[in-house]
Amino acid sequence: MKHDKNQCRSARNARCGLFGSFKLRLLQQLDDHVAECPKCQRRLVMTNRVELALMLTKSQPYEMGLLARANNKALDVLTHSLRFAPKSTLLRQAKSDVNRVEKARPVIERVLNVAACLFVVIMIKTGVSNSLQDCKQQGEAVIHNYYARNLDEQLFNEIFPEDSPSIG
Repeated sequence: MKHDKNQCRSARNARCGLFGSFKLRLLQQLDDHVAECPKCQRRLVMTNRVELALMLTKSQPYEMGLLARANNKALDVLTHSLRFAPKSTLLRQAKSDVNRVEKARPVIERVLNVAACLFVVIMIKTGVSNSLQDCKQQGEAVIHNYYARNLDEQLFNEIFPEDSPSIG
């Protein structure tokens, strides 16, 4: 099915208007158009690729020499005379500014690891883990007794096969 440019443009530029009931119909028309129009499908795919790439770029830490590498790649495209101009040497040697948090990150991570280990040791020494285990066992006993009272014996034996019903 062939689509003309006006159809794509009208589908892209359509506005929702004042009434919410028209919004649903408009979205459905846009979905139908994208499902049939290969040009708009390609646009949607490219938009999603760019959005995914930007999300990945934001989520990954960058290297310290990234600015210098980017400048070198950009300078390689220029003509010979511009590539070796005095200002280009400044670009080659440029380094990104690192804030204090980035500089202290390894130390902070080590301190946090030590703190986490100390927290676990303190919890073990104070018996918190034993109290949590006791609470878990008591909760299991309550559930066991509840099902023993409220379920028939066959269904109870399916859920708790090793136990016998302890009603009462």
